[in-house]
Amino acid sequence: MWKRMGGALLAATLITNPATAQDFDEFGGGDGFSFGSAEFGPPNVYIVQRGDTLWEISERFLGNSYYWPRLWSINEQVTNPHWIYPGNQIKFRMGTLYDPPDIGIDGLDDGGPAELPAIVPVETACGPNVRFEAKRPLRSYLATGFLAQRGDVEIYGEVAKARGQQTYLSERDLLYLKVDDPDAFQCGDVVSVYRRIRKRVKHPTSRGQKYGSLYRIVAEARVVHVVEGEPYITAAIRQSWSEVIRGDLVGPQMPVAIEIEVQAPDGQLDGTIVERVEDAAHFMGPGETVFIDRGRADGVRVGDSFHVVEQRDPHVDIKKEDEDLPYSVIGRVVIVRVDEYSATAIVSDADRSLTVGNKLLQKVE
Repeated sequence: MWKRMGGALLAATLITNPATAQDFDEFGGGDGFSFGSAEFGPPNVYIVQRGDTLWEISERFLGNSYYWPRLWSINEQVTNPHWIYPGNQIKFRMGTLYDPPDIGIDGLDDGGPAELPAIVPVETACGPNVRFEAKRPLRSYLATGFLAQRGDVEIYGEVAKARGQQTYLSERDLLYLKVDDPDAFQCGDVVSVYRRIRKRVKHPTSRGQKYGSLYRIVAEARVVHVVEGEPYITAAIRQSWSEVIRGDLVGPQMPVAIEIEVQAPDGQLDGTIVERVEDAAHFMGPGETVFIDRGRADGVRVGDSFHVVEQRDPHVDIKKEDEDLPYSVIGRVVIVRVDEYSATAIVSDADRSLTVGNKLLQKVE
């Protein structure tokens, strides 16, 4: 049941993405709590719990689960309607998007069904379909991959063996590194562990453009023991972002955690997403590392952002774009590393799964 407060109703403003809440450390969980119901009106703040869905939240606080599309559509900050995470907040504010219902959820006096609140039409602003312009404050992102031409990657050696019998290694496991010059290392030195996951990266649409190989940074290890003249040095994994396996490469320490603010795209550059770190079987969404076909030579700088756009009616054709349609914004990326002819970016926003080949624009017309 909706409850009046000062002559108006509380309308929900979603701060995050709906659907079943999953456990992801990046989004945290914290000391969540749950309260409120449709009978007593919505709370001021609701902390998403594991297993929550937008369907259930709408039923609990608004009295009807079928309100979830409306709640999603009226909020610019709502991204994909299938992603919410424990610890995310759903806030409630005063609003006029709905007229108050004439009667409550208990039904009519004659026992008939309850009437639903009337929906006030929402006026859409004139102009291109642009979203994700709000500033995101300083936060840490993980850039776990890099592109490099053959010969440009500095390699000290490899993870030759390990102390444990398991195949996959992670934090605190001891590694035996076989390096070209063991005497160049001393206790306390930090190295990165990485592996080549794609041999050749090519532009998805332009022939002839190649970007070398794709490497994933899987861990960081600290040297803990060196014996002069011995072929191996011992290192302990201090942090891992993926499993470490024997045969992984060892090289200079590379920054993975990067703190950056995300601003609204500003400029005239365009581009294309040419590669991603994750396998194509995974959805490409917020937090993922991608690579674009613009770099320092094009004027790209760390901190620049781009709209991810498409020209498509997904009901007609989910894969093929229609160049006669106007651009529609489906996400945003922010640049975290820049090379001469390419750049590394993090997906900061998305309202659906992005793909290699998606177009990038700083100005949408």
